[in-house]
Amino acid sequence: MPKRIPKAIGLVACVVTTLIATQSPAYAQFPNNGDSTVADNAVHTYCFTSGFTTDPSVGSYAMAVLGNTTDMDDLFPIDPPFCQFRETDVWWFESNLAAGTRGVRDCADYNLAASPDICTSSDVELDFAELDDAVDVDDWEDRRKTAVHEVGHSVGLGHDTISAMKSGEIPDTSLTWRTYSAADIADINGHY
Repeated sequence: MPKRIPKAIGLVACVVTTLIATQSPAYAQFPNNGDSTVADNAVHTYCFTSGFTTDPSVGSYAMAVLGNTTDMDDLFPIDPPFCQFRETDVWWFESNLAAGTRGVRDCADYNLAASPDICTSSDVELDFAELDDAVDVDDWEDRRKTAVHEVGHSVGLGHDTISAMKSGEIPDTSLTWRTYSAADIADINGHY
């Protein structure tokens, strides 16, 4: 009988090792945004504030990227009074941010009853003057990249160097910079 125990332990160790090895390395670090929060569910609703007027299409674009490339759904309410509720997942603002800051995302409301790691509502602020600086000639792509980037933070993504989650201006006009990496998509789909 004692000979069978080491085999059983060895088999368990092999199974555990296999499970650890096959887990996505990116998922092991999710969420890795600034406040280590995730959204409350897989439906990500959004509304534009009254001052978000320069280019509201960037907000719709970013939400569509999330909805079209992951298991999450984006939802813009047809009923305008819905936007009066704080439960909206993403509120879009146009702001004059600190010099050099193109966009920011902050968790505006946590679900403390369920978990302090769940953000029920995020504020996304874009600074179009920073995005459209005189040096950058790719304003259309840059606006959308930054919007996708900030929405990524709202669902738990951190920075990288290979997708829209790259900090700063886009290196070129490739679609790579306006979408999420395969690892980011796996993290989102694995969580939601």
